[in-house]
Amino acid sequence: MHHGRHNINERILAGIIVLCCLLLYRVAQAGGPVITQQRVTDVATRSFSALLTVSEPADTTIALFAADCSTPVTGFTTALQQNTSSGNVRLTVSTLKAATTYCYQLAVTSKATSEQTISAASAVTTATAIVRTASLGPDLVPGGNDILKVPAVHLPPGTPRDGIVTTLEFLDGLAMAPLSLLLTATANKDYFNLNNVFTAANGNTHLLAGGERVKITELHGSGGCVISRFRTISAVSGGTAPRAFVQADANDIDASGGVNVLDILRVVGGKGAVRAGECFNSDLDLNGDGVVDGADLAILKGGFNGLP
Repeated sequence: MHHGRHNINERILAGIIVLCCLLLYRVAQAGGPVITQQRVTDVATRSFSALLTVSEPADTTIALFAADCSTPVTGFTTALQQNTSSGNVRLTVSTLKAATTYCYQLAVTSKATSEQTISAASAVTTATAIVRTASLGPDLVPGGNDILKVPAVHLPPGTPRDGIVTTLEFLDGLAMAPLSLLLTATANKDYFNLNNVFTAANGNTHLLAGGERVKITELHGSGGCVISRFRTISAVSGGTAPRAFVQADANDIDASGGVNVLDILRVVGGKGAVRAGECFNSDLDLNGDGVVDGADLAILKGGFNGLP
């Protein structure tokens, strides 16, 4: 009799232990969604975009303040693009004032638990002026050559393209901010709008002359790959054809103008990646055999022609 009661007490105790473990596990897992890859893009005279990657399906909102980060700003509009599978989010804020500094905070609320994460306050200053004056003749009219086709993204077998964020960053301190796109299943919409490039020097429109050095980055989402490629931009065609990316020397991986140790380091960083897998950067596969390995390093080592 006492033996049976003892067994019951043991089962009750075991159940209590299991319950406590579950509660501790839930406490350990508690907390709002994790925000990564947050940055400001597409800064124009009356708008900007905030990019971020969220660790789980969530609702994203923004609070906008004056430069003091405490005086609320009203009257602005927002447009939200997001992909729940990748966690990539692009939130565009519009109807702003030119040449004005704003402060913003993002609030990300879990769809599953309603727990919320609020980002640190970040500052952004809108561009100063849209300038479209040709050296001769009338004002420039945006045409086909004011857009730039996004290069093909890396997609392992079975991976959808929609939900990937692609950014275009102008190097050498030229532009106020990168451009960005959240890709969809419709590839014919994959164009960067070059009208939204404003110079860091004075906040005015930058009219591309050709030869500008850029970095194109693919953000595959939460837990996914970040793949960067370097190019220059072609000169205006004179017609309506979109501009194109230029790669003058495939061995000059970072488009610096010479093949040097920095290119070696990029290949080393991608070593072991294969075309059928994740995080494969075709720029690093110099012999085109579908794998980044020592053979690609050998090609670079045999062709140094620039300084670090």
